[in-house]
Amino acid sequence: MANEVIVITGARGTGKSSLAATFLPPEESRFLYVHDSENSMNDIREDLQASNLDFGRYVDLEALFPSLPKDEDLLDRINLGNLPWVDTRLQSPLIRYYQTVIDDLAKNLEKGKFKVYILDTGEKFESGMAAWVDANKKKAGVSTLAYGGLWVQGVFPLYRQFFSAIFARGVETIILCFHLKTPWEDKRPVIGKVEPSGKKLLYFLSKLMIWLEHDFRNADGAPAGLVLKERWGLLKPDPTSRDGWRRRRMLPQRIPHCTWADILNYLDVGCDLANPKDGEKMSEAELEMISPLISDKQMELMILSAQKELVELQQSPVLFPQVQPGGEPQKEFSDAEIRELARIKAKEEGIPFPVALRALRGG
Repeated sequence: MANEVIVITGARGTGKSSLAATFLPPEESRFLYVHDSENSMNDIREDLQASNLDFGRYVDLEALFPSLPKDEDLLDRINLGNLPWVDTRLQSPLIRYYQTVIDDLAKNLEKGKFKVYILDTGEKFESGMAAWVDANKKKAGVSTLAYGGLWVQGVFPLYRQFFSAIFARGVETIILCFHLKTPWEDKRPVIGKVEPSGKKLLYFLSKLMIWLEHDFRNADGAPAGLVLKERWGLLKPDPTSRDGWRRRRMLPQRIPHCTWADILNYLDVGCDLANPKDGEKMSEAELEMISPLISDKQMELMILSAQKELVELQQSPVLFPQVQPGGEPQKEFSDAEIRELARIKAKEEGIPFPVALRALRGG
C-alpha cells in the first residue's frame, strides 16, 4: 500500500483515533507522524510509552490552540452555509492553526523517515485552510466567492497540494479522521440523516472511506465499519468474461469487527457479496441512515461532482519547500454530465438552474 488516503469517520467514541493509531504494529509506531486536534490519542501514546515506544512525531494541537471553538461549533456554522468564522478575531487563529500544521510538516517531516501521517480530526484544519484562502484570495487564485469559489478555486487545490507534498516526503499513507454532521437541505437539517463532515473531494481522492459505529456484540469493544468506498478490489484479465476482465471487491458492505487485522484478512481472502457472512450486510436502519452516501446514483453524482471540481482547480503555491507535486490531466465532460452537475449545484445552493449551468460552463 503506497500513496493512499484513508478517511475514517464516525460518532464520538466509536474508535476513530484508535483505528488510525493502530494502522502500524506497536513496534513500528516510530513511523507515525500525528497531528492530534483533540488530545484523543494521549491514552494510546501513554500505553506506547509504557512499553518504551512512541509515535515518531506527535503534536497536541489542542494544547497549542485551546481557545478555538469545538468542532461541533464549526460544523454548525458550515451546515448553515456560513464560513466557519464570524469575524477576523476567529479567522486569524484558524489561519495560525492551518499554518502551524503546514510549518510543522515543512520542518519536521523528514524525507523517508515516516510511513504514515495522521490528522485527527480534520475539521479545524479544513476551516483554517478556508480562512487562509479567504485572507489570501489573490495568492490562492480565487477570483470569486460566488458558487463556492472559495472552496473550488482555493481550498481544493490546497488539499491536493497538501497530499502531494506529504507523499513527496516519503509518506505512504495519509489517514484523516472526521466527525459526523447533520446534512442540511433548503436551510433546514435533514432529520435522521448524518454524513461525514470532510469535503466530498476526499471521497474522490481516498482509497478507503469507512464509517465506524458501536457494535456491542464485539466483546473486545471493537467497532463495526460501514464501507463507504474501497479501491482495493482486484481487476485481472479474464478471457472468459465478456469484456475480458474479472473484477472482485475485497471488502464487504459492513465489517462486523473492524480492526486493521480484519481488513488485512479481507484483502487476503476477499468476501462473498452474494452470500455475506453474519454482520457483513448493513441493516435497513444503517442503509437508511447513510443512504444519500452509498446509493449507486448518489455515488455516481458525488464522483462526477468531485471530478468537475478537479477540472476547475487552479495552480496554487507549493506547500512545502523543495516539493513540486506534478499536475494531473483534466477530464472533459459531456453536456449531459455538466447539466447533471448544474442540477446538483442549483439544489445545493438554492440558485436557478440556468444560473448554475452558466457558472459551470464558464459563460
